[in-house]
Amino acid sequence: MMVTLLGATTLVLVTLAPWVLSAAAGGKNLKSPQKVEVDIIDDTFILRWNRSDESVGNVTFSFDYQKPGMDNWIKLPGCQNITSTKCNFSSLKLNIYEEIKLRIRAEKENTSSWYEVDSFTPFRKAQIGPPEVHLEAEDKAIVIHISPPGTKDSVMWALDGLSFTYSLVIWKNSSSVEERIENIYSRHKIYKLSPETTYCLKVKAALLTSRKIGVYSPVHCIKTTVCTLGGRGRWIT
Repeated sequence: MMVTLLGATTLVLVTLAPWVLSAAAGGKNLKSPQKVEVDIIDDTFILRWNRSDESVGNVTFSFDYQKPGMDNWIKLPGCQNITSTKCNFSSLKLNIYEEIKLRIRAEKENTSSWYEVDSFTPFRKAQIGPPEVHLEAEDKAIVIHISPPGTKDSVMWALDGLSFTYSLVIWKNSSSVEERIENIYSRHKIYKLSPETTYCLKVKAALLTSRKIGVYSPVHCIKTTVCTLGGRGRWIT
């Protein structure tokens, strides 16, 4: 740009900001993702978020995390260069009783600003998943065997495996009338049932000391045996 001052001609160089150059070249500023949700069920850690601009294609997303006492941010494993709006960071080894911070940005030719997620403590955030249920049928009874939620090597419930209590809902397959049974333990027997009748039930776990109540298991059905079996049963999972 040429400017004339008092008869003299001065050449002024104007430096354009990168975002101006990008726009002039047909680029588009990336907006930060929004509404990040942290979903923890047992030992499965899932993140979900919303795109800020659906019209921009070929965008990827990456997360960083920060633990107490750290000044720097570290790339979150399982959540780098994600093309969808969901990622799984269950592989990260965490102290589930310590707070963790997360941040996310969108990436293309350029990157958006970071969007920081409210810090959270994994154990407080965690929900109890469905327990595993095995049924054994007798002529007038059903024996229920319940395994705690999570995996055998669960970190989330490592200190609580023996503290779970369970409740169930049971009904005849031919009827919609339900009966609820509260505060049962990992092995429970239901008596006074009808022989040769199909019953269905579902079970959920709870940690009363932590005020956590889980979600129901899938529905399991089993048919009680005839009286001549003498109480011998069969296994159904």
